[in-house]
Amino acid sequence: MFTRRISRRFVFAVALAVTATTAGAETPSGPLTIDAAYQAILASTMVTKTLADIKADDDAAFAEQKRITEIPAPPFKESARAEFYLKRMRELGFKDASIDAEGNVVALRKGSGGGRPKLVVSAHLDTVFPEGTDVTVKESEGVTRAPGIGDDARGLAAMLSLIKAMGENHVVTVGDILFVGTVGEEELGNLRGVKALFRDHTDIDGFISIDGLGITRVVNQATGSHRYEMTFKGPGGHSFREFGLPSAIHAMGRAIAKIADLETPADPKTTFTVGTVSGGTSVNAIAAEARTPSARSGRSAAVRA
Repeated sequence: MFTRRISRRFVFAVALAVTATTAGAETPSGPLTIDAAYQAILASTMVTKTLADIKADDDAAFAEQKRITEIPAPPFKESARAEFYLKRMRELGFKDASIDAEGNVVALRKGSGGGRPKLVVSAHLDTVFPEGTDVTVKESEGVTRAPGIGDDARGLAAMLSLIKAMGENHVVTVGDILFVGTVGEEELGNLRGVKALFRDHTDIDGFISIDGLGITRVVNQATGSHRYEMTFKGPGGHSFREFGLPSAIHAMGRAIAKIADLETPADPKTTFTVGTVSGGTSVNAIAAEARTPSARSGRSAAVRA
């Protein structure tokens, strides 16, 4: 579910990217303090005009958001949405924008400082919903609904709105800004897009991720997450004729029972879950294989090894 209230709050979080590397944080006596630099940036006519334009672009950004939502992007199959996003990046002036080897859409906005510092502003292309999910946007009684419309079609649309406002207002930054639509954020994607980004760009100094629906705060810390896929294998066989042979499903069940008995510390808050299970071939067969793909736990829970 998505409402316009969230839409309007969102622009303030996105607007932080405008101020993050803007020039003008120096005095004759030396560098400004962080607070003083921040206030100086916000006092800039160029910045305040850019912030106002981002707010004014809300309707267009919302329309863009709905278009993005209706392009399926299930885990590991983000290519159609990536191609659309690449097209939009180029329309907004990034003629050299490209899709990297991992599938991320990458566009570089150069600053005046020779490449440093380098700030990444990102939103993720993929959704948590599997292939075949109906992603049609539906509106009723002032409420707009669709799978993935907030996570993270809103972030993708907001980043385009930010890019447009910065371009139209000729915002000049000291550092370079790397705008990225990343892949592999959800499920067993395991942040593969972001990992590839840091592997290929070793000069990144800062990172802003536009994501989530709690648009009343800026998060500067995150929950650690470990994800595992455990596969149990056995000889298989007929459940009557070969009774007594080990079953992969029985072994998995015993393992899950032991996991359920684990005690975790309260501080730091540590949680775990077995998210999904699959396996077996027939009700009359001893399971030769069973699997427990790890559930997504990065937002609200963590598994500690």
